Amino acid sequence: MNQYKEDVEIDLVRLFKYLLSKFKLLVLIGAVFALAGLGYKYYSIELSGKSFEDEPNLLSYEKNVRLPNGTLKAEKQKVSFNQYMAEMERRKSSNEVQESLASYEKARINSEIKVLENTLKDHQNYLENSVLLGSDKTGYEAVLYYLASEKGVKNSIKLKPVIKNNYIPTGVINSSKKIDADERDDSDLINIEDRDSALLGFARTLLYSDKFVNEFASALGLAEDTSVLQIEELVSLNKVNDISFTISLKAKNKDDIYKLQQVLGKYDRELTDFLKNEYDISSNEISFAKLKSSFIETLQEQETQTINKLLIKIENKKEELNEVPLVLEPVSAVDLNKLKLKKYAIFTFGGFAIGIFLALGCFTCVYLFDGKIHDPENLVFEDLKTLACVHSSSYSEANADELQKLNESVEVLCRGKQSVTVVSTLAESEIVNVTSVIKDALSANGISSIKIVKPQHMKDISSSDALIIAEKIDCSQLDAVIGEIVQIKNIKKDILGIVFA
Repeated sequence: MNQYKEDVEIDLVRLFKYLLSKFKLLVLIGAVFALAGLGYKYYSIELSGKSFEDEPNLLSYEKNVRLPNGTLKAEKQKVSFNQYMAEMERRKSSNEVQESLASYEKARINSEIKVLENTLKDHQNYLENSVLLGSDKTGYEAVLYYLASEKGVKNSIKLKPVIKNNYIPTGVINSSKKIDADERDDSDLINIEDRDSALLGFARTLLYSDKFVNEFASALGLAEDTSVLQIEELVSLNKVNDISFTISLKAKNKDDIYKLQQVLGKYDRELTDFLKNEYDISSNEISFAKLKSSFIETLQEQETQTINKLLIKIENKKEELNEVPLVLEPVSAVDLNKLKLKKYAIFTFGGFAIGIFLALGCFTCVYLFDGKIHDPENLVFEDLKTLACVHSSSYSEANADELQKLNESVEVLCRGKQSVTVVSTLAESEIVNVTSVIKDALSANGISSIKIVKPQHMKDISSSDALIIAEKIDCSQLDAVIGEIVQIKNIKKDILGIVFA
């Protein structure tokens, strides 16, 4: 007789099936723990008297924290509901300010772009409709010198400097843009020596007023909507000092020069009229000559450069518009009632999971340490045969093939026997499914003497012609069955085999 196996391997499939057989009980235990978890949380929120909104670690958000090396790192902050809502309100206000600033900055840049585009349009229109640039490099120029001498009585008109009436772009163009600050033309900057006195400022303003611009244009037969740039090309005022200046008249031919001079005569009268109480204005023609072709070429080149610079500035402003920073912090709203429901759900499912886990652990320990037979291979004797295993476990269905195998095995093994005894550590009611099959098989051999006894009934066992051991998997104690088999073999009785009910 070989020693039975002492090291019993765990059959995970059987263990899993065993645990599944306890499904209803597992669910019931899980439900009890789920109710306990729900009750605990409901008490702590609604009945404990504590403020749920101030409970710490309810919510979390990411916050940028500056490290000692200067870098920013996102760290998760766990806070209460009230702290969370206060932080979201702060972020909302901060985002509104950032959006407002970005909107203002974009509006400012768009305004600058609009001014630049209008200026570009004026220059393009001037380049297209210029009188001199379309004159085949020919033209004439008359230069008149004006001198103002102050009278004894002085009033509010003083020789204080004023900035000349030119458009000055706001802002500073970044050196990383397409046009460098060093390449900006001189018209972008106003130096102290470029400032006009009050006298020159008035003279310049009057010369380029709508009235005289229209009169100069009409004298040359130009359109009514002629731009100031077209007139400035033909009638230009140049400062000599605070009380003297020159006016240069340019045209394609001498006749046009004379027409401009007639309009200039009206200008002289109005200028003298306005300033007669303060200054005596005298004027003299100092030159009348043909324009050099190089002047017109230079004029065209300068205008082309001006247009190109305006195009570059517009592109730079558009890039600046796209690069307006708008860094918004994420804002999310949390409903307090939903947060409570979430906590209830967490504790409910958490209690259910804990209950299931503990129940599974308990049932696994019971399965491993209950000392019962879980596998026929736990019994290994060299002359002990397994006649049949009707149920592979206490919760499995009966196997019809195994019942048929048991019937035929008993019928063959018990031929010629007079009495057969079935030995079991269990009550007869627990193995009735196999004892009935054994009785039917013995009846086929004409054997009516059959006993079902406990291992302690040694007298009945020793007097029997044939012995069959009947046990039940997951119900019979392993040590008791081993002792039963050893005891029978000690009295020199042969066992036909063992059947598992």
